[in-house]
Amino acid sequence: MKKDSPNYQFYFNSLKKSSIYSKLSDEIIDGFLNNFHLETWSKGELSFGDDKTLHTFYFVVSGRIKMYRLHPNNGNEFILYLNAPGDIFDVICLLDGKKHDIQMEALDDVTLLAAPIEMVRNWILRHPDFNKIFLPYLADKFRKMEEKANDLALFDTWTRTLKLFVKHTKANIHGSELKLINNLSHSEIAKIIGTSKNVINRHIQRLKNDNILHIDRKHIEIKNFQGLLNKLKEHKFLL
Repeated sequence: MKKDSPNYQFYFNSLKKSSIYSKLSDEIIDGFLNNFHLETWSKGELSFGDDKTLHTFYFVVSGRIKMYRLHPNNGNEFILYLNAPGDIFDVICLLDGKKHDIQMEALDDVTLLAAPIEMVRNWILRHPDFNKIFLPYLADKFRKMEEKANDLALFDTWTRTLKLFVKHTKANIHGSELKLINNLSHSEIAKIIGTSKNVINRHIQRLKNDNILHIDRKHIEIKNFQGLLNKLKEHKFLL
């Protein structure tokens, strides 16, 4: 993407505001952005091929993309990652150069910056200071995946539901707001914690009856964040 390209400054600012690029100099970001092109995916667009991320590296400008696995026989789905603005993918392909057996779907209309993955590898080698930011980013991703595996192995679906809502709630003096998963269907939420739609429906209804959640179609509002925290603490204590 050249500096004279339409909306270049917008995409430059998108990189600059992200946690992984914010500490880099403008000159380095300019050089990095020069190798990217723009891609847009429509809501519901699917990608079942692993070649896409084997050869191309992505930065999410807007929208969300789920990365998931399907059971080969019954079609059950488990969501491994939700990529949101500021995220990059696929770091697994970037690191080992091997195909990643994973499916992707755009949950919204998505805008991406895309670059040849080999170029990104070479760019990282030429800018070792980037690793000071990149390695902690990877560590955070690995810790979250470790926590997810831990939750699946050690906690019941009620605990996993409570933890999911706590994790994605941003609390401030003006109230509590559910982020990232706020307008997902109950079916999609179930796929994040590894359960069925019927089970997650019962858990959400229970929280609604306890006046902790307010439900309006797909929109979920956190009415009582402290109550949500208390339920999690009480239940984990009883396990």
